[in-house]
Amino acid sequence: MLTTTEIYKEYAKCLVKPIYAIETYLETFDKTQEGFVPFQLFPRQKEIIYAYEKHRFNLVTKPRQAGVSTTTAAYLAVKVGFADKENPENILIVANKQELAFEFLAKIKDFLNQLPRWVWGNEYYGNAKNEAKSIFLVDSKKEIRLPNNSRVKAVATSKDALRGFTPTYLVMDEAAYIDNGAEVFGAALTALGTGGKAMLISTPNGMDSLYYKTYDQAKKKENNFNIIEMKWYEDLRYNKDLRWTKGDAVLAEIEFTFNSYHEKINDGWKPTSSWYEHMCLGMNNDAKMIAQELDVSFIGSGGNVISEEYIEYQNKHNVREPIMKMGLENETWIWALPVEGHQYISGVDVSRGDGADSSTIVIIDFTTMEQVLEYQGKIQPDLLAQLAEEYGNMYNAYTVVDVTGGMGVSTVLKLLEFNYKNLHYDNQDGKILSARQRELTNHNKENKVPGFHATSVRLPMLSNLEYQIRMNNIKIRSVRMTSEMNTFIYKNGRPDHMEGYHDDCLMGLAMALWVLEHSFKKLERLEKQNKAMLNGWLAGANTNPKTTDLDKGTDFVSKQNRNKIATKKPNFNPIVSKNMQDPTGKYMWLFSGSK
Repeated sequence: MLTTTEIYKEYAKCLVKPIYAIETYLETFDKTQEGFVPFQLFPRQKEIIYAYEKHRFNLVTKPRQAGVSTTTAAYLAVKVGFADKENPENILIVANKQELAFEFLAKIKDFLNQLPRWVWGNEYYGNAKNEAKSIFLVDSKKEIRLPNNSRVKAVATSKDALRGFTPTYLVMDEAAYIDNGAEVFGAALTALGTGGKAMLISTPNGMDSLYYKTYDQAKKKENNFNIIEMKWYEDLRYNKDLRWTKGDAVLAEIEFTFNSYHEKINDGWKPTSSWYEHMCLGMNNDAKMIAQELDVSFIGSGGNVISEEYIEYQNKHNVREPIMKMGLENETWIWALPVEGHQYISGVDVSRGDGADSSTIVIIDFTTMEQVLEYQGKIQPDLLAQLAEEYGNMYNAYTVVDVTGGMGVSTVLKLLEFNYKNLHYDNQDGKILSARQRELTNHNKENKVPGFHATSVRLPMLSNLEYQIRMNNIKIRSVRMTSEMNTFIYKNGRPDHMEGYHDDCLMGLAMALWVLEHSFKKLERLEKQNKAMLNGWLAGANTNPKTTDLDKGTDFVSKQNRNKIATKKPNFNPIVSKNMQDPTGKYMWLFSGSK
């Protein structure tokens, strides 16, 4: 029996320190020990509790058997149990299956029964009769109510199930598997009001419309969700004989810290253990299942145009925070300012400005092959031209504008109106032009028209994009760009973005890399060849004529002019000589004015 003072102190301690309450009063079933054990949270589980306390919206990625649902249930049991009667908690659990929602509620109920009886007041504490009373005023699979007026309700996926219930905590378990998840969550957010908290918990299920999209936007800081990423090798139950492999090399367990493990992953090491290998065998070494259930991979399906390992390499080694962001909604990201002597190319993908797609400008430093600028926003095509001109002039960039859909024609015409000099012109031979595109033929230059027809080279252009990324020939700085790679898949054998996603940044990059490889570099090579030819013609030229004799030296001189100023006998480059009509200089007098 505790005194009233002791109860108050303990109550206050549990109220402000949920981890203390969990580890002091709760037990959980441990499969590795085949029995109930004190609930001792390992580091990443504690991080989940800290995140739940600090952030209003949290998303947890987890492997199988990570104990995230159990940890969350224990946390919510503490919040519900120690809630003020005048300010009760209302927990709503949503899952893809009704049985799963009921199971989650049952976990909370079990933890509530483990809390000390004094939590519920004198009516439930102090003698055998009081302690025999049920603490549940309503007790069913779907809902429980407690003496402090708190409620916990479990429902399957349904917008209607949220009506008439205002949760203070919303839990969406296995959120990636909820049908119409985005629609359901939208209705739930309305029910949450201004003060409620939300927790999305799941193993990955590809690029679903709720869980992955929320995760992806959180990575890009486009929403206010906090991400907690659980890894199996951080779980003390499963990493007892942890080993790291890279090629043929094997490294034994290192001292655990989140940073040390993260550094190993970034360095190309892969973790394994007896538990992990056993789980892989249980999944028949199915790569997709292992990727989703154990490795917490959203891709894992093999349908992506760009393989996961190359996307991850870009994310780990090349992606950077911009040094500056500009625009009302930070549409423009800049990673490097112009450098004198460097060459730049800009890819401009144009949208209408009022639809789902965005217009993009991607600028690449040709000298270092790294991304230096990216614009992504909804803007009308003619206004986009102003930005293309501004950034193009800023970097003196060779600018490639897609005119395939017709929207880019307005952008190109406006750039021509601005007298923009560095505009790409495309060959029009063999291309069927729309009425809109034919407007550009008025600006024909040497059978070329301004703009770029991406459709005519789409497949080889995207193949080149994949190759350049796979070979790490381009350093991508933008997380928006790598995010689009995750949802860029083969649809009916053709590269395209998934439904509900976009590829605007990727198209800007693809155009820039294609023109860079097939036009810009050719121009540079041609320029170098021209310089080499000129140098060849001048090789051996004597800028200081001298008096000479025919039997001395190599200068050409007529007999009558012997011992006088000589006309230089050219010493041509051998390669040039092969293509000359007068390699020996026999007829050089024709050009010297001599007779």
